[in-house]
Amino acid sequence: MEVNATLNMSMRRRVLKLAVPSILENLLLSMVEYMDTAMVGTMGPLATAAVAVNSPVTWLFNATILAVSVGGTVAVAQSIGAGNNEKAGKLTDQAFLAVCCFSVAVTAGLLLLSAYIPSWMGAEPDIVDSSISYMRIIALGMPFSFITIVFNGILRGAGDTKTPMFLNILTNICNVAGNFLLIFPSRDISVGGTTIHMWGAGWGIDGAAISTTLSRVLAGALIIMVMLRQPVVRLTLSGLAPNRALTQEILRIGVPSALERLSISGGQIVYFRVVSGLGTACLAAHQLANTAESIAYMPAFGFQIAATTLVGQYVGAKDYKGARESGRTTFYLCAICIAGFSALLYFGAEFLIGLFTPSAEVVREGAAALRIMAVAEVFSASASVYTGALRGAGDTKQPFFVSLVSMWGIRLPAALLFVKVLNLGLPGAWYAMAMDLVIRGVLMALRFHRGSWEARLRHHEFLHE
Repeated sequence: MEVNATLNMSMRRRVLKLAVPSILENLLLSMVEYMDTAMVGTMGPLATAAVAVNSPVTWLFNATILAVSVGGTVAVAQSIGAGNNEKAGKLTDQAFLAVCCFSVAVTAGLLLLSAYIPSWMGAEPDIVDSSISYMRIIALGMPFSFITIVFNGILRGAGDTKTPMFLNILTNICNVAGNFLLIFPSRDISVGGTTIHMWGAGWGIDGAAISTTLSRVLAGALIIMVMLRQPVVRLTLSGLAPNRALTQEILRIGVPSALERLSISGGQIVYFRVVSGLGTACLAAHQLANTAESIAYMPAFGFQIAATTLVGQYVGAKDYKGARESGRTTFYLCAICIAGFSALLYFGAEFLIGLFTPSAEVVREGAAALRIMAVAEVFSASASVYTGALRGAGDTKQPFFVSLVSMWGIRLPAALLFVKVLNLGLPGAWYAMAMDLVIRGVLMALRFHRGSWEARLRHHEFLHE
C-alpha cells in the first residue's frame, strides 16, 4: 500500500510538472484574449460579430496543422521514451518541412476565400466589409502561427512545457499592447490624477488584426531561434532533406487528429450558421460566451498536453501500466481543477460577459449560455484529457470517429431542433453543444479505460519480436 501511495504521489508530481506551466500559460492567454475581446467589444456588437464570423473558418483551416503538430508531438514523446534522442531530433526537421508546406497552402486558401466567407457564414450586410478585411490581415500571419504550434508541440513532447509558456506569454502581451495602440485613436488618459496624451492609430478591427499578425510573426521568429539551440530536438538547417519514413510516421499519427478537428470545425461552421440566424446580438453573445468559457477549457488543454506527453513517453518505454496510470491520474487532477472553474462560470456569468460589452441584451444571452456549459465542463475535460492520452498511445483514429458522430449526429441535429423548431434561441444552441460534449467525454473515457489501445500495442510488439 505504501509503495502504491509513493508511486501515485510520483505520478501526480510528473503530471503537475508538465501540466502546471501549460495551465498557467493558457490561463494567462485567456486573460489576454479577454482583454483583446474587450477592446474589440468597446466598438460595439457589430465589431464583435465581424470578428466572430471568421472564427469557425479559421478553426477549420487551423485543424489541418494538427496532422503535423500532433504527429510530431507523439512521435517525439515516444522516441524520447524509448531513449532514441537522435530520432527525436530528425523528427523536428521533418516537422518543420511539413509545416512550411501546410502553412503556404492554408494562407493561400484563406486569402482566396476571404471575400466569400461572410456570406457563407450568414453575416449581416453591415459587417461584411470589416470581416473580409480582418480575415485578409489574419491570413498573413498563419505561417508563423503554424510554426509556433508545431514547435511548441515538439517541445512539450520532449517534456519542456516551460519554454512555450514563456514565449506565448511574451508574444501575447505584445499583442495586447499592439491592440491598445492600433485599435483606438489618439486620446487623453488619466493616470493617478495626471493626464497623458496617448497616441493611437485608430484602425479599429483592422488594428486588432494587424496586432495579432505581428505578434504571430514575433512568436514564429522566437520559437525558430529556440529550436536552433535545443540540445535534443534541435532544428538543424543542414538536415532538412525530406525523409519519407519519418514524415509518414508523423502523418500516420497526426492525420486522424487533423480529421478529428476538421470534423469538429466543419460541424462548427454549420452550427455557427444556426446561431448567426438569431441576429447580431445573439452572435456577439455567442462569441463572448465562447471567450469566457475558455477560462475552463484552457486548464483542460494543459492537462491534455500532460496526458499526451506522459502516455507517449511510457508507451515508448513499453511501460503500459505507467501509461494507464498517467492517463487516469491526469484526468482526476483535471476534474478537480475544472470543478472550480465551472462554479466560477455558473455564478459569475453576468460579470464575465459584462467585461466585454456594455450591451445588456448581449450580457443576458451570453450569461444564459455560460451557465448551460458550466454543467458540462467536467465532461468536456474528460473528452480533452482522454483524447490526449489516446494520442500519446498512437490511437488517434477513435477520437476522430467519436468526434464525427457526436458533432454531426448529436450537436447539429439537436441545435436545429432546439433553435429552428422549438425556438429556444441561443440557449437552445448551447444545450445542443452541452449534449455533444457530455457524450464525447463519456465515450473517450470508456475507450481509454477498456484498454484496446494497449492490446494493439502489445500485439504489434509481439509481431516484431
